[in-house]
Amino acid sequence: MTTPRHILRVVFALSALACSVILVLFVRGRAEWSDAFWLQLAAASSVLCAAACVVAFRDGRLRLDGVPMLRFVLVFLRELATIYIVSGVAVTAIALAVIYGVTRSGANALALAVLAGLWLSLWLAPGIASFTTWRRLRSATAGDIRQPARP
Repeated sequence: MTTPRHILRVVFALSALACSVILVLFVRGRAEWSDAFWLQLAAASSVLCAAACVVAFRDGRLRLDGVPMLRFVLVFLRELATIYIVSGVAVTAIALAVIYGVTRSGANALALAVLAGLWLSLWLAPGIASFTTWRRLRSATAGDIRQPARP
């Protein structure tokens, strides 16, 4: 059984949509939550997501051809776990610096930074893992026949 061709594109698109909603809420979160706000949120998030997908999918990127399902699942889960941990630590460190700079309270800043790092990484990691999985699977299938180095 082979992996569906566009599975990584679907995962990336959903991750990009979630991240664009979070970004728009972060930028406009203090606005009044009226019907117009929600329509603007949906429109802005859709435009950001579509732009990210156009850039990410050009030239046939994130498309799998003939990859066994088991190999895909093993590679994707390993990449997802790695990316989640790395992005969680990175977002936590950035959030800790920003929040501590504002509040000057170490315990509160650490608690909020860890929460932000773990939560934001849930939405960010699948999109990045899609790229790293695609690159790893593409290099494994395309890299079987390597060209000798030129002198």
